[in-house]
Amino acid sequence: MLLSSSAACEVSKIACPVCESGNIESRRFNLSLCEVCDHIFQTDLRVGVTYDARYAHKYDHFPTRRMSVLRWDLIQACLSLPARSRILDIGYGNGAFLKHVRCAGMDIFGIDVHGEDFGIPAAVYENNASFDLICFFDSLEHFSGFENLAELRAPHVAISIPNRPGFLLDRPEAWRHYRPGEHLHYFSRGSLDRFMGKRSFTWKRFEGYPEDAIRGQLRIGTDVFDNIYTAIYSRGEAPRDSAATGGG
Repeated sequence: MLLSSSAACEVSKIACPVCESGNIESRRFNLSLCEVCDHIFQTDLRVGVTYDARYAHKYDHFPTRRMSVLRWDLIQACLSLPARSRILDIGYGNGAFLKHVRCAGMDIFGIDVHGEDFGIPAAVYENNASFDLICFFDSLEHFSGFENLAELRAPHVAISIPNRPGFLLDRPEAWRHYRPGEHLHYFSRGSLDRFMGKRSFTWKRFEGYPEDAIRGQLRIGTDVFDNIYTAIYSRGEAPRDSAATGGG
């Protein structure tokens, strides 16, 4: 792709939000690719939607109960967290997961920007609080910047993100999860590992596509793609006899 001198200057000022590299290749559709960590992001990182109560309530029509059970059972199969563990869900939507976790005997906290009262005790980024688990279910791709996350402390993190297809840069409109102004980041598995590794999460306890059992795979033309990728990370190194559990 040929750029004018002014455009090339603008591209050179862009840094990857994951690895902070300046080796960025700018593409069409306001998307940029980091050539170091394989992260794709919306070049201007500009939010174009309103995360209000109406946005949060759209999850009321989804099978949130089933999803909450699936997510928590997976977490406990990997981590076996004891009762009264402190669970923080960032971008908790209508709070269905946290309410299920509270019924399982955990202390729950949430961070979201919608301002709606779903009965979830609020946490904030700035108080350097500690938790036993932090969850990012369908939320990490919405962040315009990740600076606030440095204030949070936990030994474990659970994440679910859209599983990025190989054709994204050429045909983004063909993919359900290409949402300009809403999804600002399109992680690869490698760039997500890089993101977590910078925060000292180097043990991947689980990786796979368990949510597809509820949310389904994606059919695009004659091809079928895994839909939602899930990973659970812990700080430190895995024991020699331990291996990440795969899922489908």
